[in-house]
Amino acid sequence: MRIFDLHCDTIDSLAFADYGAFSEYVQGARGGNLVHNSIQLAADRMSCPWCQCYAIWVPDDLAPFGMGALEFYRHARDWFFAHTSPEGPVAQVRDARLVEATLDEGKVAALLTIENGLPLTNLELVDEAAADGVKMITLTWNAANPIAHGSQAHGGLTSYGHEFLRALEDRRIVADVSHLNDESFWDVARAARRPFAASHSNARSVCGHPRNLTDDQFRAIADAGGVVGINYFRGFISDRVTGFDAPADGEVTFDELAAHVEHFLDLGGEDVIALGSDFDGSETPDWLDACEKVPAFHDRIAERFGQALAERMFFANAHDFFVRNETA
Repeated sequence: MRIFDLHCDTIDSLAFADYGAFSEYVQGARGGNLVHNSIQLAADRMSCPWCQCYAIWVPDDLAPFGMGALEFYRHARDWFFAHTSPEGPVAQVRDARLVEATLDEGKVAALLTIENGLPLTNLELVDEAAADGVKMITLTWNAANPIAHGSQAHGGLTSYGHEFLRALEDRRIVADVSHLNDESFWDVARAARRPFAASHSNARSVCGHPRNLTDDQFRAIADAGGVVGINYFRGFISDRVTGFDAPADGEVTFDELAAHVEHFLDLGGEDVIALGSDFDGSETPDWLDACEKVPAFHDRIAERFGQALAERMFFANAHDFFVRNETA
């Protein structure tokens, strides 16, 4: 069994633990690093070969941090660089074709990503992100930014957003449409020349949250050769959830999460679905609330949908997508 997870917020929870802006994650994160910590994702609790997309989440509201978006990004990036190394247990991978070799060395393969393109206000800064080894950028978070409009805003891809999308594609940085509103999503789908991703989004037909994908959106990603990461956040799994906590009538179940997998498979998504845990950035069901519980999740998916599908969903689809992005 191998894991390739398209999204987590572990960098923020550790790099900004002393800023007091990460609620329940902050206390457990103080003093932690990518290998040893008491939050959801830690290398010393990964019991199988693991490739992780480590996102730098840039909040829409940076007032609690007392810094601008670019300063925020650079602080988190420098923290990531300080806690990864070719010789250490967590190694940054700048070319997805090296993921398997990194795993064969017994290391966690770490891909740097950005959630919210807010810091990248000009194309020179896109060049900086490319030089940093950023492999994927979620265009917005929930609000509007100079690129596009998030799920809580109204409007589409901006004129700069069209330039930004082309710049990402030219630099082989994956455009990530998770968090976009529907108008911005379709602007990206029409403008994209390369496959794109929804790193952590579920099926809106199963759970009606606007952060989830409609059937037509999923088909558009699939038709473009893209990938979609299944999100573990309770509120994107079940309509029974109205906040962050487990619903009063019982925890979100495996069957409720499996319904998203089944629905995407019904749409022809066997080569599209992947993992997008949202670890260390959301409230996940108690049976899937830490990395050491992912192997049992894999076994349940294999039992329900077959071993071949589990291998594709848990590793091969995401891995093959990023390799294609390096070479196509």
